[in-house]
Amino acid sequence: MAGRNTDWERELRAAGEAPDAELDIASLALALAACDRPQLSLAPYRAHLDEIVAAAREALDENAAMPCAVVAGVLAGVLSGRFHYLGDAETYDDPRNADLAHVIDRRKGLPVTLGILYLHVASKLGLDLAGLNFPGHFVLRLRAGGEAVVIDPFNGGQALSSADLLALLRGVEGPEAKLTPEACEAVGARDILLRLENNILSRAIRAGDYGRAREVVTRMIWLAPQRAGLRFELGRLEVHAGHMGAAADAFETCKDLAADIGEMRIAGMAEEALRRLRTRLN
Repeated sequence: MAGRNTDWERELRAAGEAPDAELDIASLALALAACDRPQLSLAPYRAHLDEIVAAAREALDENAAMPCAVVAGVLAGVLSGRFHYLGDAETYDDPRNADLAHVIDRRKGLPVTLGILYLHVASKLGLDLAGLNFPGHFVLRLRAGGEAVVIDPFNGGQALSSADLLALLRGVEGPEAKLTPEACEAVGARDILLRLENNILSRAIRAGDYGRAREVVTRMIWLAPQRAGLRFELGRLEVHAGHMGAAADAFETCKDLAADIGEMRIAGMAEEALRRLRTRLN
């Protein structure tokens, strides 16, 4: 068991050192799932991913040179129609919705987990599909033939208009929210995987399960070792656990990383956290 856990850690740490363009998003999402269930065999899940890709390839070959909206419809037809993947609106906060293996078993999940399936298929078929930096509800943008369509993986791959996106945004941020270019910027595989894990992290913190939260942040650091904010979060969680030496190490690393990349606000937060920690220890 421990050996297999080490395998997943090794894969995630290697991803942390690799360029974003080289990351296999679905494989890494399965590795994250396996961290919680080291006895889990991923072979059936990888075979299922291959099955989805093969079905999508066949459907697209039958509709060659189709417009962007039709490509989006074909993807939705394969994922939500043939394979029955839909958002879990009834038990949205079920932690299984942020675990790709459970999502494959149950055929339902969060927007970001379902989006990873769409992105996996697109990457294997050479489609220009990207996740967007949209707050609160993960969406995708497909580009083809000089056109673009925004897709909602949670709602059966439904195409979203600008009005739909604004309504979604206001549902998250309130009636005065405005749709900004930043919300529609593409994000890479690493940020999407961190967003996936952040769903688990936020639920663990809300439940007061700081041990679980510490495990999740550690995995996030494996994936993104240069993200200073993750080190700060780890320091806070180590304080909760009473691991003051580990907390000091995390804040110190956070301060150095943040200073190196010019994130002086986070560097200052880490320096203040260190000062308070040393006061408590003296």
